[in-house]
Amino acid sequence: MRTNYQILGISQNATPEQIKRTYRALVKSWHPDLFVSGSQEQARAGDRLREINAAYAILSNPQKRTIYDAKLSKRRSGSEPKPEYCLRCGKPTLYWDIERDKALCNDCGRTAAAAASFY
Repeated sequence: MRTNYQILGISQNATPEQIKRTYRALVKSWHPDLFVSGSQEQARAGDRLREINAAYAILSNPQKRTIYDAKLSKRRSGSEPKPEYCLRCGKPTLYWDIERDKALCNDCGRTAAAAASFY
């Protein structure tokens, strides 16, 4: 998924003037009226222009941009899941971010289930 910064082709620390300048240049080059009426290029330009307008609506408003940046940094920091390791043997359990009482690998889990069914 592309970020609003990638859609506009700017860095995350761009100034409001840079955002506005880039937005205007993109609108001039992607406006559907510049393409042949009814063509696929015109439809593609319309889709691209909607993306550009949505990105600009967020990045041009200081409050919305602050909230967007916070969500973006949160998504980046929490995107990597951490693997669980078996409590008995230390092997990876192959279950990530699942709340359970005990983290057990397949081998240890089978022996624990067999022992539980024995009693």
